[in-house]
This record gives sequence, C-alpha cells and structure tokens, in this order.
Amino acid sequence: MALVKEIVGCSAMERSSFVSPSSRVLLNHTSLRRRNSSFLVNPMKQKKVVPRKVVRTVAAISEDLVRSTGATPVEKEKQKAVEFKVRASVTVRNKNKVDFKETLMNQFDALTEKIGWNVVLALVSTEVDPKTKAPKKTKEAALKDWSKKANVKAERVHYTAEFIVDSDFGVPGAILVTNKHQREFFLESITVEGFACGNVHFPCNSSVQSAKDHPGKRIFFTNQPYLPNKTPSGLRALREKELKNLRGDGKGVRKLSDRIYDFDLYNDLGNPDKGIDFARPILGGEKIPFPRRCRTGRLPSDTGEQPSSSIFLLL
Repeated sequence: MALVKEIVGCSAMERSSFVSPSSRVLLNHTSLRRRNSSFLVNPMKQKKVVPRKVVRTVAAISEDLVRSTGATPVEKEKQKAVEFKVRASVTVRNKNKVDFKETLMNQFDALTEKIGWNVVLALVSTEVDPKTKAPKKTKEAALKDWSKKANVKAERVHYTAEFIVDSDFGVPGAILVTNKHQREFFLESITVEGFACGNVHFPCNSSVQSAKDHPGKRIFFTNQPYLPNKTPSGLRALREKELKNLRGDGKGVRKLSDRIYDFDLYNDLGNPDKGIDFARPILGGEKIPFPRRCRTGRLPSDTGEQPSSSIFLLL
C-alpha cells in the first residue's frame, strides 16, 4: 500500500472508497515517517556517483604524442630536413721569410681567387647516407677574404667559410681541403662552430699542396680517437684511404711534397762506383737494420750489394 500511495498520491488513496479508515491512518503514519527520515539521511549517499573519465596526460617527448600526429615513416622521410648554417674558422700560418718568387705567387693566387681558383672545404659526417650508402658530405665552401689578407704580415692569419647543413647531417668527423692555388700553404687548424654537440676541432699542422701537384683532396680528422673496430661507418673508408696514401705502393720517385713513409735498403750513401774509398755501409739490411732511410725511388749503385726488393713499411 505504501508503494501505491507513493505512485498515485495520498489524496487519491484517501478519497478512494476501497480503502478502510484504519488503512488510511496507517498510510498517513508511513508517509510522515518517510518525510522525517529524509532529513536524517546523508544526501551524499543518495546522490548517484558518476565515474569521471580519466584523461591521460602525455609528455612532450612521449612516443604517444608522436603517434598521435598520425605521421607514417614514409611521410616523415618525405618531410624536408631543416637547414642551418655553420661556420668554419681556419688558421693559416705564414712563413717567416718569403722570397720574391713566393711574393709574386701570393699576388697571383689573390687575383685568381675571383675566377674560382681558391681554397675550398667540405665537411664529412660520421654517419652514412641510408640511400647512397656513402658518407654524408656538405657542399664545398670557399675561404673568404683570401685576396684581402694576402699582404698580412702576421704569423697566423684567420679565414672563415660557411656551410649549409641539414638537421640530419650528424656530427662531422672529417674535413676535405682542396688547394686550387699555385703554391702550398701551411694549415694549422680548423674549428667548426654551430653544431649542437659544440665546437668541432680539426688539428691539421700540415702543408696543403696545390691541386696541380696532388690532385686528390687532403683529409683531416677530428681530435677524437677511435679504435679500428669502433670507427664510425662514415669515416672507415676515409681512414683506409689516408693510411694507404701514407704507406705508399713502393713505386715511383719520391718528391719533397710527398707524405709517404716507406723504407728501402741503401748501398749508395757514398759513391762506391767511384772507388772503394768512397763506399759506405749498407743501411736497412740484417747487419745494420737501423738507422733506416725513406725510400726515394732512385736507382741503386752498380757496385756492391744490391738492395733487397722488400720494402719496410712504417705502420
């Protein structure tokens, strides 16, 4: 009956002829009890609790944020890499004394710089391009203001060169130098600024010959040492090439500008063909292995013991 009264209301039940007076009293008592109990019950218990939807916070470097962009690996590859500019500071050491011929050559190199006969550099990354399987390289950049600083009498002269590098270039591990001038110059060091890893230093301390004498490009590496099995993939071929150039092939006549360190036997330190009084001991053999002399490639003397065909290499 209480349920019926709640649905149809108390007034309807009281007016109904089917309800007895005793039942009406019972219904009124039950209704009053329900009204009084509503003030005693905690409203929070009667409120229906709706579970909140949990929102997951994604960090800026989270992989979920990368996935949320919906970019596939193919689309990421198609996106152009950001290009930025780096600067190379090159230190060249001048000679203390320069004769008249070298002065003329310096002036000639300063004039020919405007037609493209200059010194150019190119950076080589420690990483390999996945498409070409070759080391990543930048475009060649020429040294600036060579003609303006041709008459500087300072011991060291500083030049600059700028490169345009992609954001996926990596860390430079080598630099290629090409000398298109008519004479050599002494390259002391190169420092590249602008990479996220900081300044990259190349200790050169070597003379760079003209391209007409040595068509190949000079290779200089950073001051970061590597074991053979831990050499970065982008530098392995260059290191093998540089080691081969230093060892030589045992052929040809050596020049003053060569950097080859191969050794040979010598029996013509004096002039044994002129007489026994002018003979000198043979160097490099089993009897006197040291001191040794670098191989020049000149023909041995006809008198005395002939040099061995074996060549000792300095590794």
